[in-house]
Amino acid sequence: MKHLDGRAAAVVGAPLGTCFSLVAAIERYPGWCGEYVREVTDIERDDDGRAQRAHVRVHVAQSPFAKNYEFDAAVRIDPPRGVQLSRVPSGPSDLERLSLSWSLVEGEGTRIVGLEFFATVSFLPRLVPLPGVGELIARTLLDFAVHALGGSVAPAGRARSSGQ
Repeated sequence: MKHLDGRAAAVVGAPLGTCFSLVAAIERYPGWCGEYVREVTDIERDDDGRAQRAHVRVHVAQSPFAKNYEFDAAVRIDPPRGVQLSRVPSGPSDLERLSLSWSLVEGEGTRIVGLEFFATVSFLPRLVPLPGVGELIARTLLDFAVHALGGSVAPAGRARSSGQ
């Protein structure tokens, strides 16, 4: 098993509600981060219409082992501060894990968007070093969100405020 993890944060000028709406609408991920999230289907919703579970198809090309990966995800939505998607194991012997957590914090006229990505996967060889891949995935996903919120991405993958 190979472990990947990464964190990224950015300040954007969009209101907290706008940021939350973007990351909570998991069915819309392919529209703004389609390089990674190719498809979200079979969405189960709670009585308030919030996603609780979905089937997700992703593509990860940030390593020498580009891979299409499908899984069921449990979705936890905590309005308006956070959204977490976690891979649902297919059985007791399934040790693969994947978690994507968005945290939103209201600041002085801005919103801070934070993202944590963690994965334990079997499709990557354990002995092949992949330094920084988790960080790259987190940063790229966050950059897509910043762009979708009307912000711009500075060189070296650092997000800038859109000034909205």
